[in-house]
Amino acid sequence: MVVLSALSLILWLFIVPMGMGFLIQRILPQTKKTIGITFLCGYLVSFAVFEVIGIWCMIKIPYGAFHKCSIVFASVQGVLAIIGYAGKIWDIQREYIKDSNIFYLMFPGDERAKPEAIISPRTDVRVMKFQYSRESMIYWGLFGAILAFQLVMAVIKAPFDGDDSYYVVESLLAQQTDVMNTILPYTGSSTSLDLRHAMAVFPLWIAFIARMSGIHATIVSHTIMPLLILPLIYLIYLEIGRILFGARQDMLPIYMIFISLMTMFGNTSIYTPETFLMMRTWQGKAMVANFVLPFVFWLFLWMFDDCRKPGFLWKEETKGGLRSIRNSTWILLFLLNMASGIMSSMGIIFGTALAGLLSLLLLIYTRDFRIIIKAVLAVIPTGVYLLMYKFLA
Repeated sequence: MVVLSALSLILWLFIVPMGMGFLIQRILPQTKKTIGITFLCGYLVSFAVFEVIGIWCMIKIPYGAFHKCSIVFASVQGVLAIIGYAGKIWDIQREYIKDSNIFYLMFPGDERAKPEAIISPRTDVRVMKFQYSRESMIYWGLFGAILAFQLVMAVIKAPFDGDDSYYVVESLLAQQTDVMNTILPYTGSSTSLDLRHAMAVFPLWIAFIARMSGIHATIVSHTIMPLLILPLIYLIYLEIGRILFGARQDMLPIYMIFISLMTMFGNTSIYTPETFLMMRTWQGKAMVANFVLPFVFWLFLWMFDDCRKPGFLWKEETKGGLRSIRNSTWILLFLLNMASGIMSSMGIIFGTALAGLLSLLLLIYTRDFRIIIKAVLAVIPTGVYLLMYKFLA
């Protein structure tokens, strides 16, 4: 039973999201097709898809809603993952004659610059991964040790929070009674749909993982989620650092050590993002502060960085300037706005407001008025959520 539960967790938390990430990888620039970004994109799709399916089942199905939601969501995820893996296998078979390195064919953004490529005047090594020195590798090892310490402490010192009486119980009720926000966690009595909490279905996504793995929802929330979400958050900060440091990639591990120490010692009040991340990891509010908002910053740093690249390098990354690849950041922002609704009602407002502010700065910087259209299209999910709040209240 334990082995089956572990295999189920590996399937639904790693294999399936990676398959969905391969779907998004096809529209990413060459340098962004890394294993980390692919994994992040997979979860972005997972959260976005569950928001749509979860809310529809919650509103339209009166009895056994969560059971039906789980079946539909598992099927959609499975189909998307299979398509993603099939597309990647097709690409590998097509490109295998040119390069026999399977890993770099799967994640070309992780490719290292070879000595002959560095010497050749025809190669732009900026599209290849940085080669770290021995000193930098020691710093990476130190960061890995800090991260491992945080993960261990998050499990063995799993803190209790007062909000668990609502959010964790919602996950447990969905797992055990097949309801979706129609039983009041505090009393166990039936209740009408509470829109303030009902639209944020992250506890139900956790309940889906609990049901598919056969593990109690409380254990999934307090033990499994920190092991997943903490590395996921650090992946976002890692990609932010890659852009901020530019040619000084040797400083990246030091930056990650600084970020991890700030996370460990950020408990200066009960309201800091660090406190939420380390002590309330499984709650949607923690995901808004530590997943949604940093993700928005990363996407716009990516856009600003692309504006500064030479034309020939930009065309090389986008396969000659394909429209889908040039607009990949806006597509990811659209999915992020879909996914932000799964976390909290605050994520819908704050994530969109931050995206609007950064879009204005990007407009001023580039003087490209097409940004207005792209920004409006990217926040369409937010408008849909607000209309639902208005008409379902």
